[in-house]
Amino acid sequence: MSDHSTINKPLPTKCFLWGLISSVVLGAVLGIVFILRDKWGWFEVQVILTTVIVAVTSLCGLACDLSRTPRGRNLLPMSGLVFAIVSAALMLIGIWGQVDSEMFWKLTACVSTLGVATVHVCLLSIAKLAKRFQWVHVIGSQIIFGFALLLCAVMLAEIDSQGIWRLIAATSIVIGALSLTVPILHRISKLDRLGEDLSSPTEERNLAAIDDEIARLQNRIAQLQRVRESLPQSPTAEPQDLVPKLRPTP
Repeated sequence: MSDHSTINKPLPTKCFLWGLISSVVLGAVLGIVFILRDKWGWFEVQVILTTVIVAVTSLCGLACDLSRTPRGRNLLPMSGLVFAIVSAALMLIGIWGQVDSEMFWKLTACVSTLGVATVHVCLLSIAKLAKRFQWVHVIGSQIIFGFALLLCAVMLAEIDSQGIWRLIAATSIVIGALSLTVPILHRISKLDRLGEDLSSPTEERNLAAIDDEIARLQNRIAQLQRVRESLPQSPTAEPQDLVPKLRPTP
């Protein structure tokens, strides 16, 4: 039986979807207008960058929503959503406020890097792997977050070392390989499942919604039955009373 208190409220998916559509359409229209006017200044660049930031933030929000499960705290999707919104706000403040502080932009870059890493892990978590492959998820998540922290350290400390850049290049190759491997292992797990539940987060949310609706209808039926039992019972009609009386024709 589904419990209403344990089912998570959905993320504002419609807001992200409309934000994505609006920003793409608005950016395309404004880009055409600016090209026809043949005038490019800092204001036009600010407008285009704003539409791009809103579109990317909306995509990150939709990606986080895809990995949301019907129950549980969903710390990873919520963290990705928070990182996306905070990084977008910082970039918009920096662009429109014309902030020239180096530390501000370093902080913005670090928050954006951690947000991209969190969204990346959210997307990989959508793939359900068999138990014998689940270590790939764990190792992959650690490598992705470690890579993000390494980039943040390089940006904040301004590290310029060939060894560090080689490490960054090698780690990025490993992350790319893992990103391609996880969907393949997901497909193998689906074909060779051994009684394991490999439902995706979307399927789990659909099943939870169905269970929740069944529970709501069952509660409503029980309430109606109690109301019916509390009503006074009418006397049983005689058989002859159930037959309509025919009026004699004049």
